Amino acid sequence: MKAVVINCSAPHYNLGARKCADWLRTQGHTVAYYDGDPGMWELDADLVAISCIFSWHAPRALEIARRMKDRAEVWAGGPGLFALASWWRKETGLCVVRGLDPRFDKQRGQYKMVFASRGCPIGCFFCVAHLIEGREQTLDEGFVPAPILCDNNLSALPVASQQYIIDRYLVFNQPLLDANSGFEPRTYDEGTYQRWKPILRGPWRFALDETRELPDVQRMMRETSLKDESPKRKQVYCLIGNEPIEACYARACRIIEWRGEPFCQYVLPLNWLGNPATLHPRFDWTYQRGHDFMRFFNRHLWRSFPIWEYRPRQHEPPPFACLQPSRRTFALSDGVVPKDPE
Repeated sequence: MKAVVINCSAPHYNLGARKCADWLRTQGHTVAYYDGDPGMWELDADLVAISCIFSWHAPRALEIARRMKDRAEVWAGGPGLFALASWWRKETGLCVVRGLDPRFDKQRGQYKMVFASRGCPIGCFFCVAHLIEGREQTLDEGFVPAPILCDNNLSALPVASQQYIIDRYLVFNQPLLDANSGFEPRTYDEGTYQRWKPILRGPWRFALDETRELPDVQRMMRETSLKDESPKRKQVYCLIGNEPIEACYARACRIIEWRGEPFCQYVLPLNWLGNPATLHPRFDWTYQRGHDFMRFFNRHLWRSFPIWEYRPRQHEPPPFACLQPSRRTFALSDGVVPKDPE
């Protein structure tokens, strides 16, 4: 049989799609892999496997499925389609593979990414990881180390499991360039730092998603040896849109004040299809404000000027003038966004 595997979230690297393609080859299929829609080139395929990392790429997958479903067997899966199973069935008459696909989840090969463990005990409302993988963490003892480690909660793993992963990286002589999903402040301690420090070449990644997490993140950043790392080595995911603008701004500023760098992410429904008109922003947010806020912090514009002077569109007033110290209701220790100490 001829199989076509399509990553609908290109140019993002799609580990699941790559594993699926390799597994199909082991089953005797002739496989063509595409990052993006192949268009009309593969109409003679017997099987089409479609994968979406993000839900807003589902319309692209839908177009392919409609074109191919009367010609070939169609599989569809990936985290981007997990919360869209009913929508997908209505639009295509087909089913989505929800959760991990046991046929190829542990397919071995040379990949840019790997999961050494699955599961996350936290269960954040805005994250799909615990829905796909479950809340119980399980170790894959046969995993093949790769440059990017995608485990969802490394510091919550038992110490023995963490050490097993580290030792396996050392045995394979594989540099760990990035622990992509990172560490959990609630379970991070000095021992976590000392274990991972020898092999982690990339930044320390963790999150400050809600105001109630401030004490745990402060302890992590100021009371462990992590405090001695440079700000560029501490990349902190900062969720926005889930609290009022002032509260989200305060969290981003605390990250900088504690010698880290915020990476802001606007909260989106797990089944969002990419149309801003369908969003229902909370508090004083709009989709455009979320985009502007992310651009200000993620492009490091905060190093040059304060956010209340930021004008992304010259024909409009500054969208965050309300955050000027004389107007806002909270205060940082120094009253302004601190500059990068380096």
